Amino acid sequence: MDTAADIRWQPNEVECCTVLQPRGPLDAVTYRRFAAELVKYVVEQPRAVVVCLDELTVCSETALTAFTSARLRTADWPAVPIVLVARGDALRQRLVRSAIRRFLPIHASVPAAVAALADPPLRRRVDLTMALTADTGPRVRRFVDEVCTDWAIAGTSGDAQVIATEFVENAYQHGIFAEIADIDVHLEYRNDLLTVAVADPDPHEAVLLETEPEPSGRRTHGLHMVAGLAAAWGCAPRWPSGKIVWATLPTARPRQLG
Repeated sequence: MDTAADIRWQPNEVECCTVLQPRGPLDAVTYRRFAAELVKYVVEQPRAVVVCLDELTVCSETALTAFTSARLRTADWPAVPIVLVARGDALRQRLVRSAIRRFLPIHASVPAAVAALADPPLRRRVDLTMALTADTGPRVRRFVDEVCTDWAIAGTSGDAQVIATEFVENAYQHGIFAEIADIDVHLEYRNDLLTVAVADPDPHEAVLLETEPEPSGRRTHGLHMVAGLAAAWGCAPRWPSGKIVWATLPTARPRQLG
């Protein structure tokens, strides 16, 4: 029996942060699903995700790895802070004594957690929704090239187009069977990194598949090509369903945003 449904989330917004108050048991059965659900809130890119733990029944310290798992999965992108709040002294001391304190900050209240946040890095972002058809790839490449030129990082455009094309083709191949109508293309520029991301409603995770390498030993197709070009890449679930596949590229001409 999947008891992950016993976790009930109560999201609210405070100063551009998503504040969650999950209720239910966090244990060996629920922690994987819990981590995946937490990631969904992070990829929405609020200022931070603040998790209040007082209504959550943490059955073991091992179950707390759900939080570190979510943090590590989103550290490269979208790099949104995850912050824990424990109003009760006993729970807070339990967290402070655990290994989780090395990965996530712990506060006594939501206002204290929000006040301690650093200013987020400056970023540029543009989103485009496209119908998923056989010619979506060329349209996405033109979109990526135009944005990179506008942001004065044209030297990154070639690799970004390759990655975007692979993401779109992956969505198209699976979308034929899943009847996917539209995809969302996201480009983001921050901290001298360009992020290329494609989201679709198919919940199946994008994974590297074994392919025959070239004589040189390199694999130059599909997500293997993405992994070879990108500084980091990954796949995350989205609300209410679906996934977003992303990759980050160092920009050829670093510049400050202003």
